[in-house]
Amino acid sequence: MKKILIIFLFALAAIPFQNCNQNGNDDPPVDTIPVVKQEPVNTFKFNGITTYKLKWDSTVMIGQYRANTDQTTITVSGNDGNKHAEFELKFPGNKIGSYKYSISPSFVNISLSTGSGVTKKEYEFTTQPNKEMTINVTKYDPIGGRIKGTFSGDLQEAGSLATATISAGAFEVYRVEDQ
Repeated sequence: MKKILIIFLFALAAIPFQNCNQNGNDDPPVDTIPVVKQEPVNTFKFNGITTYKLKWDSTVMIGQYRANTDQTTITVSGNDGNKHAEFELKFPGNKIGSYKYSISPSFVNISLSTGSGVTKKEYEFTTQPNKEMTINVTKYDPIGGRIKGTFSGDLQEAGSLATATISAGAFEVYRVEDQ
């Protein structure tokens, strides 16, 4: 009976050491959740039909404040599969805000190019009645950070009477040094 009791006590004494690893660390392994970095979004819907979601490239997706005109220019160029598009947005100042224009595009502007080569078409904001454009800036970081927001507008093809509507536009660009 003594042998059984000794074996039993020895087994009880060994239980606390069952979870030890070979490195001598008694802490259980910690499950790590992988951090997924979300790429910036530069996208828009053209005439309610074609959606462009441009692949991120920090060298051609930038925002820059120009002190001499007190204006920020957002420049984006990229591809979505076999579709190419570029857009440029201009708005006053260098801060978060909402800019809506229906009469004078002199200080706020949107221009867009779709396609490349002979299929390239360029569009700009039009001042026709009942036409407007909106730029909402939701983030405006210091230099080296990001400028982020949304946009929509009624555009007119350059050299033509053809119009286009841009909706569901979103931009997020790298903020470069002021000029």
